[in-house]
Amino acid sequence: MITSVLSRTVLGSLSGLLVWAQLPVAALGWTAEVVQSGSMRPALVPGDVVLYQPLRDRTPAVGQILLVQDRTRPGHLLTHRVYRVLPDNDLITKGDANSTPDSTPVRPADVRGVARLRVPWIGLPVQLWRARRPVPAAIVLLGLAVLLALAALPPHSRRRPG
Repeated sequence: MITSVLSRTVLGSLSGLLVWAQLPVAALGWTAEVVQSGSMRPALVPGDVVLYQPLRDRTPAVGQILLVQDRTRPGHLLTHRVYRVLPDNDLITKGDANSTPDSTPVRPADVRGVARLRVPWIGLPVQLWRARRPVPAAIVLLGLAVLLALAALPPHSRRRPG
């Protein structure tokens, strides 16, 4: 009985977090990305999902967390905080856990959005899937999901022979 209630609570909480992570994307055109590294600890940790609102021609302020096109790794995105705005409106960014600012300035055109909402841990399965050994992690996650779903089922009433 307690296992069933606990499992339903966990499944309900996870479902709610998934809705929070997707509702602004669908309704407002925001972007959702899973945090992949620890460069923004303690504000963001791997497995968090961050929702980013488009800037729409506004200059971000110092201290805001941005999603930007990573100029040092084409095709990759980077989540870092604005450290300084240069006179030409290029941005110097820095990860909270990094000791020095990023060496390559970010052009305003490379900014994909400003962080507006953090949904903790909900992206952990995605982060594990992208890990070097995704198959064992995926099997473990699938197994846990099946166990949670089975535990959430109501107990069956059995008739005693008699």
